[in-house]
Order: sequence, then C-alpha cells, then structure tokens
Amino acid sequence: MCANERNRPTVKDIANALNLSVSTVSRALNKKGKLKPNTIKSIEYKAKEMGYLPNYIARSLKSNITYTVGAIIPDITNPIFPKYARGILDSAVKKGYQVYMLNSDMNIEKEKAALESLLSKRVDGLILTSTNLSDKELSALRDKDIPFVVTRREIKVPGVSYVDVNNFYGGYIAGNYLIKQGRKKIAFIGSRFSGEPAQKRLKGFIKAIEKYNMEVDKRLIIEGETSIEGGYVAAKEAYEKGADSIFAYNDIMAIGALTFASEQNLRLPEDFSIIGFDDIYLSSLPFIKLTTIRQPMYYIGSKAFSVLLHLMTSKNFKAYKVWIKPELVIRKTA
Repeated sequence: MCANERNRPTVKDIANALNLSVSTVSRALNKKGKLKPNTIKSIEYKAKEMGYLPNYIARSLKSNITYTVGAIIPDITNPIFPKYARGILDSAVKKGYQVYMLNSDMNIEKEKAALESLLSKRVDGLILTSTNLSDKELSALRDKDIPFVVTRREIKVPGVSYVDVNNFYGGYIAGNYLIKQGRKKIAFIGSRFSGEPAQKRLKGFIKAIEKYNMEVDKRLIIEGETSIEGGYVAAKEAYEKGADSIFAYNDIMAIGALTFASEQNLRLPEDFSIIGFDDIYLSSLPFIKLTTIRQPMYYIGSKAFSVLLHLMTSKNFKAYKVWIKPELVIRKTA
C-alpha cells in the first residue's frame, strides 16, 4: 500500500471525529437509510474537510458493481449530441455513476471496438446511440446479460429497450405546418435515406401531403450530404425544380438552404419557407432564427440513463419502448 493510501482518511476516521458510529457515517456517505438532515450535513462537511474520497475499487469488489456505464456516440462533433451527452452525464452523476463515453465516427468496426473496450472495463450498463449493430448482434449482446439501452433507433428485437424521438410525427407536423402556410411545392432534402430517421421523417412528411389530397412530387425528394454545403446544393436543385418551400432532414442542411435563399434574395417566409429538424444551438441565433422541429436531446439522454438505471437495479426485467414527442418551434424562416 502506498503512503497516499495509508494517509487517506477513512469512514472510521470520520466516525471517530464526530463521535458517531461507522454505520451511521457509511449510510450518510452512501445516501442509504433515513438520517436527520443535520446529521447528514455534518458528516458530509467533515468528510470534505478531512479530504475523504470514497474507495470505488473496494466498493465494486464488495458488491460486484463498478458504478460505471458506457455510452457510444456516433459523431461527437455533430451539434445535436453535446446536449444529449450532458443529459446522460448529469443523470449518471446524480446517481453516483461515472460514464465512459466513446465515439464511433458512424463506423461499424469502430463501434464494435468501442463496445469491446467498454465490456472489458466491466461497465454495469451501456447506452448505444444510433447503433449500426444488426438485430442478430443486438440479440447476442442481450444474451450476455449486460443491461443496455438503444437510442435514436427503433428496435424490434425482443427484450431490448430503446428510447427514440417520434421521427414520423416530426415529419408530419413539418409538412402540415408548411401546407397550412399555403405552400404547395414542398421539397424534402435529406441524407442517408436508407437510415431509419430519414425514412420516418419522409413518411410523416408524405402523410401530411396526402392528408390534404395533394400530389407527392418525387422530383422534390432530394438526397444530399448532411452538411451546410450539402443543404445548399440540395436547396438549389429544389428551387430550380419549382419548390416554394423546403423541409430539411436536419438543421445543418437547413442552414445550407438558408445560405442559398439569401444568395437568391428570397424573403423568408414571404417568398420561400424553410423548416429544419433538431433545434441545435445555431438555429436560435439572431441572424438565423430557423423554424424547426425540436428534438429534446438533453431529455433523451437523461431518459436513456433513467431507463438503463432501472434495468441495472430492478429485479423484475422489462424491456422499455419509449417514444419522445418532438415539437414545432416557429421562428422567422417559415
């Protein structure tokens, strides 16, 4: 044992200093049992004063619980994920858990490597974001008996929990709003149409058009890159094909569409309308003011950890299917 470990104050040291029992101090520091608020306060103050640090290693060896969870994010540079990550982290810390957060770069091999790394650390549970793992691979992970939650993807594998935004509804309310604003030639510009979020948003958008007995112009369903430049190019194509408005797959593409509209001196929303999806921090800036469909990313992250915590601590297993409703945020562009 090193000198630092020998000199580190223990629960017994705090108990002796306050003339309390070791069990009382332990319950207060572990937030277990019912104690008087003043007693808890004095114990926490003395622990901080003495420089007490909990021995997580001993705690995990005793309980076979590491009080750590792993989260895999597909692209940490994507503006939608910081709030999501914060939602996971804040909720985990409140419950005494640490989070290993790894990035997969939307690459299946990197995701598998990240997963193996987290499993080797003996994490108590996992949050997989927009996972590219197949149903067969998710079934195999389920059979390892490690609790996990999938987010941003609907899962049909029995016994697997997921938390996702209702992308179909988001697409529907975007299309419905533009039609009510008098738009008749609405383009959908998107990316990765093979992916579930894009498919669901497009289906919801088409449902809104069909509700008003309007024809779906397939020429105005345009695939592009998920970038500002990709949004610009797709918006240019849509405009040249006669579109009077755009529903963009996400806010980044919508900002590219805004750039094109500005170059054409189009007045928004008088001459042209643009709606995004996500409500990233850029969307509310004074010189952008993008009308968009908000995904409550902080809440999604927080809810994902809440579901995972229940899976990790509950004796009665139950798979959770959680749908979170997006909302229309009206600003200046539509």
